[in-house]
Amino acid sequence: MGKKAVEVIDKGFAEPSNKPMQNGSLENTVKEMILREDLAPGERLTEAGLAELLGVSRTPVRSLLPMLAAQGFLEPVGKRGYVVAKFGEKEIFDALDLRAMLEGWAARKLAEEGASEEVLAKLDECLAEGDRLFDKGSFSLDDENRYGSMNERFHRLVIEACTSPILTTFMERLEHVPFVAPSVIVFDQIGLRKAFEMLHRAHGFHHAIVDAIRDRDGARAEFLFREHANHQRVSMFARRKASASA
Repeated sequence: MGKKAVEVIDKGFAEPSNKPMQNGSLENTVKEMILREDLAPGERLTEAGLAELLGVSRTPVRSLLPMLAAQGFLEPVGKRGYVVAKFGEKEIFDALDLRAMLEGWAARKLAEEGASEEVLAKLDECLAEGDRLFDKGSFSLDDENRYGSMNERFHRLVIEACTSPILTTFMERLEHVPFVAPSVIVFDQIGLRKAFEMLHRAHGFHHAIVDAIRDRDGARAEFLFREHANHQRVSMFARRKASASA
């Protein structure tokens, strides 16, 4: 076990708690460890080893490993093992740029062609769900996970409403690059208070995007969606900076 992994244990992940770690929180913890290279590229992971490292039972880890592999964070090796995927910062940022361009195009197309009342109602539901999270004035880890799920639905609604199979194919490919999918919201390095501030601004873009789509203002919808996607890039830089300072 590497020095960084030992440090993670020393910070409080090793001792089992009476309250099981939430799957969403566990998923974010492992993603942060991969981002910081506490789990180094090429490092082999097993159910037993990762469960011991995190101080949890093997049951949640058993479902977590294949899920992380499907998202591009891990690569299967052997019958039941995995290794941490090797990927570079440039690859992540290139994929984020491409996602921003494609989602901006999708928002423009949807606005100009006109969104159905059903699609607008579902987008409004996402806005209301986000508003309820931010009305509390602070975030917990569960809130962070709920925001990630809502954000994924919001992005998926815009993509699916375009009814463009080739766009869907491109987006699915991009989401196999780690840290690119809209559901990936991990802020352990910068803290929940900073996460709350950054995601609150991002949710403001959600409102403006829906207004532009409803007004059939394609140019504005495209611009706003591109800026919204850029927040994920900003959060990546924030985590890198925090990690370097530490």
